[in-house]
Amino acid sequence: MQRFWDERYLEEGVYGFEPNPFWVKTLESIQPTPDAGSLLLPCEGEGRNAVWAAKRGWTVDAFDGSSVAVATCNRWAASGGVEVNAHQADAFEFAGRPDGYDIVGLFYAHMPPARRAEFHRRAIDWLRPGGTLILEGFEPRQLGLPSGGPKDINMLFSPEMLASDFASLNIATNTTVETNLNEGPYHQGPAHIIQFIAQKPA
Repeated sequence: MQRFWDERYLEEGVYGFEPNPFWVKTLESIQPTPDAGSLLLPCEGEGRNAVWAAKRGWTVDAFDGSSVAVATCNRWAASGGVEVNAHQADAFEFAGRPDGYDIVGLFYAHMPPARRAEFHRRAIDWLRPGGTLILEGFEPRQLGLPSGGPKDINMLFSPEMLASDFASLNIATNTTVETNLNEGPYHQGPAHIIQFIAQKPA
């Protein structure tokens, strides 16, 4: 799998150069402070969301399984004059900050069905008490559309699935959206996505 992603990321900007719009809209409503300004972006790829957040004062950790993507993230951060703590790591092994994060952003981080719930539990554990999870991914109606996403319907997200996986959080947004993606060559065109925001109880 790492080889697949390393080969994909040889072409820079495969998911675009600009941050995800839902990430921008949501994070702009939350201001980083000295006591609450850390965030984690798992499976972040080339770092478009990480670099954008770092430019706005967040302390950013990010990881991806692809060494090529992590190298690009470091290069984009340096070019933007910011620091991103980018790591090559497995999603089921990355430990993160011992005290957790104020924000965890999951963008199109679709896992095999047998490991999805485990990965989502890790996302909960990465959050500090009071921290916020921001997620966007594909929902089942995406299957068959050419705008990206897994080809296995069992890897796609439904509101019921996310409500169950994140039942320990206080859910603020859990909605499906019909949209047009314009995020690099692999996320282009009409799409069915799900947007999710939830907070870990303080």
